[in-house]
Amino acid sequence: MDQQQEHEDVGEFRLAAVFDMVDPVTGPGFSDRAVVEDATERAALAGYLRAGAEVLMTPMLMDDIFDTSRQGAVPLNYRTDGEWIWTDTVTYYLEEYDIAPEPGLLAHLRERGDARPQPDAATLERAADFVLHPPQPAEPAWRPDTD
Repeated sequence: MDQQQEHEDVGEFRLAAVFDMVDPVTGPGFSDRAVVEDATERAALAGYLRAGAEVLMTPMLMDDIFDTSRQGAVPLNYRTDGEWIWTDTVTYYLEEYDIAPEPGLLAHLRERGDARPQPDAATLERAADFVLHPPQPAEPAWRPDTD
C-alpha cells in the first residue's frame, strides 16, 4: 500500500509526511523528492501553508538536517486547511531548500490555488485529536514473521 493511499484509509484528515525516510543512525532525510524551482509558485505554496489554521503550536524546534549549524531552527507546529494536516517543517524545507511537500499535498495545494479555507472550531478540535490520537490503519505497515 502506498503512503498516499494509507493516508486516505486512516481517517478524516490526511497527515503530510515531512521526510521520506528515517535512518536509525543518520536520522530523517529525503529521497527523490521534487523541488519547486519556480520562485512564484514556491512563494504561493508557502503562503498557503503558512496561512493554515493552527492545530497544535509548540515552542519545540528541531535541527536542520542539511545544515548542522542551524540547530533548533525548524518549527514543528501543526496546521490544517480542514482536509490536510501538515507541520511548519514542510514549509521550512520548501522555503529554505525548495523541497516540495509530499506529492499528495503538493497536488492538493496546486488544486486549491489562492483559496484559503478557514476550518471552524469543531474541525480544528477534530484535527488536534487526530494529531494527538492518530487512527490506526486497518492493516499494519509491517508484520513480523512468526514462522
